[in-house]
Amino acid sequence: MLIYIFKAKVVKSSTRYLIYPPKEYQEKLKKLHGKEVNVIVIEESD
Repeated sequence: MLIYIFKAKVVKSSTRYLIYPPKEYQEKLKKLHGKEVNVIVIEESD
């Protein structure tokens, strides 16, 4: 099992919403391309 914890931005493309990770996690997540992963989203109140 592999667990990454980071803050990400949610951005809208033309038809989908994407979770955009920080640059330091992009290379790590690149290995997971095409795989199904579990995602937990926590929205902090302002």
